[in-house]
Amino acid sequence: MKKRKSKRQKTSIFIHVVFILFSIICVVPMITVISASLTSSTDLSFNGFSIWPSKIDTTAYAYLFENPRQIINSYMVTIFITAVGSFLSVLVMSMAAYSLSRRNFKFKGIATAYIFFPTLFSGGLVSSYIINTQYLHLTDSILVLILPGLVNVFHIFMIRTFFKQLPGELFDAAQVDGAGEWRIFFTIALRMSKPVLATVAFLGALGRWNEWYNAMLYIRSDTKYPLQYLLQRMMNSIQELINNMDKIPGGVNVAEIPGENLRMALMVVCVGPMMLVFPFFQKYFAKGMTVGALKG
Repeated sequence: MKKRKSKRQKTSIFIHVVFILFSIICVVPMITVISASLTSSTDLSFNGFSIWPSKIDTTAYAYLFENPRQIINSYMVTIFITAVGSFLSVLVMSMAAYSLSRRNFKFKGIATAYIFFPTLFSGGLVSSYIINTQYLHLTDSILVLILPGLVNVFHIFMIRTFFKQLPGELFDAAQVDGAGEWRIFFTIALRMSKPVLATVAFLGALGRWNEWYNAMLYIRSDTKYPLQYLLQRMMNSIQELINNMDKIPGGVNVAEIPGENLRMALMVVCVGPMMLVFPFFQKYFAKGMTVGALKG
């Protein structure tokens, strides 16, 4: 017994050490990014990256927030499309998944094939662009950042699998008591599926928070730029300024233009809010990813 206990303790210590080292490996790059964002471009060029800046310099953040109204407006746009898009996406996909999970749904096979078939190929950029601009008239509309990505087929099947694992007796008992499908869906199915719904919501929110491609294609007004697209345009403008310094009358002092430190500051501004949100989803995330994907 003592040998077994001693062996278990050694195994436990080994596992803890491995995970502590792995955590350090994951955390150190982010700390290095924050440190680089607080370092001057000159110090980064001569000394390279370090965990702690030799001298704190906020030039990159001062340049980034030179026009705070535009940054804040882009934050609001990104928060709006992330919150509203994630909510509508989870609602639509959970409704589809619930229908596919019900044994008494007559057209379950046809609906499953209809949902799955488009995943085998893509209609392409031209066709989606024509639909969004000519038929749906979503050009320069916030809705174009929400509606095209409202449904993810993998997430539908993930939620459906979770629904199929719920006790069917609960649904039968609710029907006997006179509950309809809508009430069963909202009061039983959704309430018992928080892990998978939270997982899908977080994955969707992560994708919408990083939205820039659709904004580049469809958004024309700078007041509707999401955060990622605005920061990308700022970085491109700085790079263009550096490339054309010799053409500017009077020249430009390169030392006054943020470089790699600005890139790191952009990363902190983009990633920071999602790092604060993740802990609220963490307790559901692992369970939702495993339980919802056990069987098809």
